[in-house]
Amino acid sequence: MVWIRLHFYFWVVLTAVFTAAGATHIALAITYSELWPVWVALVLLVVAGACARAAVFARP
Repeated sequence: MVWIRLHFYFWVVLTAVFTAAGATHIALAITYSELWPVWVALVLLVVAGACARAAVFARP
């Protein structure tokens, strides 16, 4: 059971990391008025969503 709980927290941490990275890229896009950080942010937020979905399936 410990492995399942650790696996869950692993996905939660990855979700937080990718969400923060996406938010940072959105802030860069707003600050510098460039378009490429928006696309990077969208990709990061999709990855964060996938990590959150994995965390839901791995929850204890």
